[in-house]
Amino acid sequence: MHFTCPKCRGKLNIFDGGLRCGEGHSFDRARFGYYNLLLGTGGGVHGDNKEMILARRAFLSGGFYEPLARRIASRVLEHTAPSGALLDAGAGEGYYTDIIERELFSRDGKSDVCAFDISKDAVREICKKNPRISSVVAGSYHIPAPDGEFDTLINTFSPLALEESARVLKRGGIFIMAIPGEHHLYELKSVIYDTPYKNVVADTALSGFELLLDEPLTYKMQLENAESVKNLFMMTPYAYRTSAEGRARVGALERLECTADFRIFVYRRI
Repeated sequence: MHFTCPKCRGKLNIFDGGLRCGEGHSFDRARFGYYNLLLGTGGGVHGDNKEMILARRAFLSGGFYEPLARRIASRVLEHTAPSGALLDAGAGEGYYTDIIERELFSRDGKSDVCAFDISKDAVREICKKNPRISSVVAGSYHIPAPDGEFDTLINTFSPLALEESARVLKRGGIFIMAIPGEHHLYELKSVIYDTPYKNVVADTALSGFELLLDEPLTYKMQLENAESVKNLFMMTPYAYRTSAEGRARVGALERLECTADFRIFVYRRI
């Protein structure tokens, strides 16, 4: 797997424990094991903050989204050859990446999996979770990788950078995307909002890609304590969009039955 310099797009080579391009731009390997190849890193928080990451880690560790992770992993195994390189673009704290990598490693005895996210806190979690994953701080709209570097690319609930996704995928490569379905977390929204709404699923056609599969996955989640409800709320964008009254209603919940509703798409790069 190769990376490119985010400043000049030149090939990065390993040099003194870090990465350096032909123009002399260098990037040190962080003590947690990742490289920071994010453009514009001059201070501030990029991506999800630590509170959201910790809430998501706690919620996902309860297995509530494991059916989705296993379904995505099965599609990856179906479409990725033993020698294939995979990128998780916008990987967050690496919950899905970790499950996918372990499935590939179990099948093949090796894996070539890379995870990008713009949040350093999230990438640190990936490094702690699975050191076999090549973890990089980078954005989906400026992927520091050569054209056609990956056989498979996955995107779970992250912004879709379509041109960059197409650029780094090989011709005939596979793109797997998961998005919220129409009824995803409807019961939570019924608590937050006076007038809850269903999600709108946009057009599934992607320029430069052939749709191979549109697969729904729906099930009920039983959140049996206030901590699970809080973690679900805090890991979603609703945590920043909800009024004080809505937050108070969520905080008063001791349990919640909630719908998990997903759409999984499998595309082939034309």
